[in-house]
Amino acid sequence: MVCNAKCTRLKFFYFIIISLLSFSIYALSNLGPKIDLFKVDEIRIVGAKKVEQEAITEKLLVQKGMVLDNYLLQEDIKRIYSMNYFEFVEAHQLTQGNKNILEFKLKERPIISNIKIVGNDQIDKSDIESQIKSKQFNILDTSKIKSDVKDILKFYEEKGYYLANVTYEVKKINEENVDLIFNVSESDKVKVKKIIFLGNRGIDDKTLKDFMLTKEEDSFSMMNDSGAFKDFFFQADLERIKFFYMSKGFLQINIGSPQITVSEDKKWIFITMQVTEGPQFKINSISFSGELLFEEKIIRETLLSKKDDFYSEDLMRKDVNALTEIYQDKGFAFANVLKTIKKVPGENKVDVQFSFEKGDLAYFGKINIIGNSKTRDKVIRRELKIREGVKYSGSALRISKSNVERLGFFEPGSVEFNTTTPKNKRDTLDVEIRVKERNTGQVTLGAGYSSQSSFFFQGSIQQSNFLGKGQILSANLNYSKDNTQVSLNFTEPYFNDSQWLLGGSVFVTNDKSSNSLKEERKGFSLRGGHPLFDYTRAYMTYKLVDTDISGVVSNQLINESLEKGIASSIQFAIESDKRNNRFEPSGGYYIYNSYEIAGLGGTKKWFLMELDSRYYKRVFGDLVFRSRFHAKKLFKVDGEPIPFTQKLYLGGPKDLRGFNIEGVGPQVLIPDLFGNIIRRNARGLFSMYTNFEFEHPLAREAGLKWVVFVDAGNVFSKYPGDGSTNRIRTDYGLGLRWFSPIGIVRLEFGFPIDRRGYEKSKQFYFDLGQIF
Repeated sequence: MVCNAKCTRLKFFYFIIISLLSFSIYALSNLGPKIDLFKVDEIRIVGAKKVEQEAITEKLLVQKGMVLDNYLLQEDIKRIYSMNYFEFVEAHQLTQGNKNILEFKLKERPIISNIKIVGNDQIDKSDIESQIKSKQFNILDTSKIKSDVKDILKFYEEKGYYLANVTYEVKKINEENVDLIFNVSESDKVKVKKIIFLGNRGIDDKTLKDFMLTKEEDSFSMMNDSGAFKDFFFQADLERIKFFYMSKGFLQINIGSPQITVSEDKKWIFITMQVTEGPQFKINSISFSGELLFEEKIIRETLLSKKDDFYSEDLMRKDVNALTEIYQDKGFAFANVLKTIKKVPGENKVDVQFSFEKGDLAYFGKINIIGNSKTRDKVIRRELKIREGVKYSGSALRISKSNVERLGFFEPGSVEFNTTTPKNKRDTLDVEIRVKERNTGQVTLGAGYSSQSSFFFQGSIQQSNFLGKGQILSANLNYSKDNTQVSLNFTEPYFNDSQWLLGGSVFVTNDKSSNSLKEERKGFSLRGGHPLFDYTRAYMTYKLVDTDISGVVSNQLINESLEKGIASSIQFAIESDKRNNRFEPSGGYYIYNSYEIAGLGGTKKWFLMELDSRYYKRVFGDLVFRSRFHAKKLFKVDGEPIPFTQKLYLGGPKDLRGFNIEGVGPQVLIPDLFGNIIRRNARGLFSMYTNFEFEHPLAREAGLKWVVFVDAGNVFSKYPGDGSTNRIRTDYGLGLRWFSPIGIVRLEFGFPIDRRGYEKSKQFYFDLGQIF
């Protein structure tokens, strides 16, 4: 193409314009050559009222006696601006006599007099304020305010207000003060109406939804966060779904970009996810390479993954951790186990190879504990399986963390064990233990109703970490028109910093709850214990009880002379406790087995065997399964009859929740003192019951959980099956539990199965205290 004269002039014009623009940009961004301005004899700061002058001069590169140049001046102006306290900064040269004065004239930004939040109807002002870094009486900082807006939006999103909007405005009061106002437009919480999967054949919709943190709206959505859409959780769900598929052998899983549709009224979200599963892979072979410290047989026994099983990313992660740990238990703290998988050509199989790098031997250095403002260091240290100066052990570190969590003195999930290598000590690992203490004191109040005692009230004060020493001190009071119980208990789990446990209690009871007699008891007990091995202790307890009775309704049922008097007994027990948390267990077990003999002095004799076993398992997500089996058996000693007050019965909020207190046991029809025929519980020498529960959060942040349960058991005259009417009694029910700051509040309805004519169709119990 030929360019004419007009075209040539236009090209030249564009060239001139571009050249001028380039030069202007260069001139604005560069000061050109370095130019010395003057020697600084004095530095003055003018206009700083709220900011200390020393704080400003410390920022400056130029100092008295130096020669100021253009580059140095520009850098110092930038440094003053970077403090975010000033609206403008000017530099001037003043001459007084023979002195050259460098004067910085500043105008400070205003002070935030008040911070206001407008438009927040659903979320408390204090909760929003906790997200704001700008503070009252601080100097206005717009960059910090913009960050606050983002944090408030993120907080709203986490609460389910996906369409919330936040803006800010600065309202001038005078030259030096402003109000900072955050304007919030909440909109309604956006609920997930439907989650749709397309293309999934190997795993059904329900299974995938159960594995997600994001849930569809349900009947409980008005009471909790179920169904709320939170982008942070949803992004995590995409990775969780991929991981779940890969744990089922689908190694080529792909999830397309989710389609999120908001309804016209902006109340509902519809989520559609396209899934491409690919084939399901099995393990063809497992091999090992690198620095092998163990025989191949031992390494294979450590693995959960096996040849010909479907590949599982979940099991592979556990295998890598287990293999790393056995190396670490030999002191190789920096051991590295790499997993590589290779597809077998033409088959839906993979070869897995683990390669080992053992690294250098290492030892534990300093062990520091942070965050325990109340709990003493020794309470935590005595739970540790690691010691300063000993060879590193991965399993000892893991068990130590578990032991500290099991104390129950710290917030769930707050216990952290972090290792760091100090300078110039490559073979040493310091351990930093971070904890966040929880309230271990409980002031509990409870009330309930039963046909035996009508309304009753109970209260207790318990400190499970008394004086921060791990000691347990409690005082209990139960009162109703039919029952008064007062007790004081103390336990020192590590007497004199040894392995010995010592404890004791004193108690007084006045029990009128039985419809057969009135009973008064007073006494004390002393207990000692010592570990047998990890998580298992042996105990010996001495107890002395003085009993008096009155109000006997039938001499055929109760022998007054036998009931009154002193029982002196000694008990031997073994307790194994491997619950992951003593106050709110969701995994592990508890077993208690005891043997008590009375007759070491006193007027009464018997022999009692007791077994209490409990099991906890997290089924999936936050759904926890709990079970308990409890049994007692009484035997005569030297042919002496066993007092009625010592015999066994069931019924009530602690065992069979569908029945009255003392409602389960051998029933007899006998004449009272006036010749009237009455029905009474004759009690028995053998009792057993079991509980099965499923517990799940209803409103996690509020500590509210729902529970469904089934109970079964009975009391027998001597042994199960020794009477035609002594079949197993069962009940079912449901309830709510509130894990409140003062204890666990339980509201439970129990319904008996195969109810007898004299029994109620349901029982309601309101109770406050620890669950099994």
